[in-house]
Amino acid sequence: MPAVLLSAPAAEPIGLSDAKAFLRLDHDAEDALVGDLIAAARDQVERLTRRVLVAQRWRLDIAVPADGAPVLLKPRPVREVEEVRIRRPGGALEVLDEALWRFDWAGERLTFAASVPPGARVEIDLAVGYGEPDQAPESLRLAVRRLTAEGFERRSGRDGPPADVCGLVEPYRDMRL
Repeated sequence: MPAVLLSAPAAEPIGLSDAKAFLRLDHDAEDALVGDLIAAARDQVERLTRRVLVAQRWRLDIAVPADGAPVLLKPRPVREVEEVRIRRPGGALEVLDEALWRFDWAGERLTFAASVPPGARVEIDLAVGYGEPDQAPESLRLAVRRLTAEGFERRSGRDGPPADVCGLVEPYRDMRL
């Protein structure tokens, strides 16, 4: 299921001043580095949890399942299914009437009506993420702070996140069987 980022987060889950306070850093000489570390930390937390921390827009390109099974939408959490479009045989995209699909908020799955042709290509535009930076779970924001600090203090390229960060993100991870 190819996913394309349509709009990146407007802000990070923690701000520069928040990160600098956490680092006890009172000068501006390394602001660019700290900003880069915040973005890298957010990215790492998002990869660990398979969840988007701050509001973003994504587009998925999928085939309608032949067996009628629901489609798990990712990235998560889904805040809104903005639009669903079906690709017609000539290649033109047409908005799919909302009566022809159903979104299950609890499971973050989209199910198509039996009248939607199996195998048809569909584009789904999603609003995802927890919303504004301060709406992300505090434990995930703390994980971003700690990874930012880890990157700032060590700068060694050490593999893997610190153990305490793994504990913070563990409840939010999508587990695969």
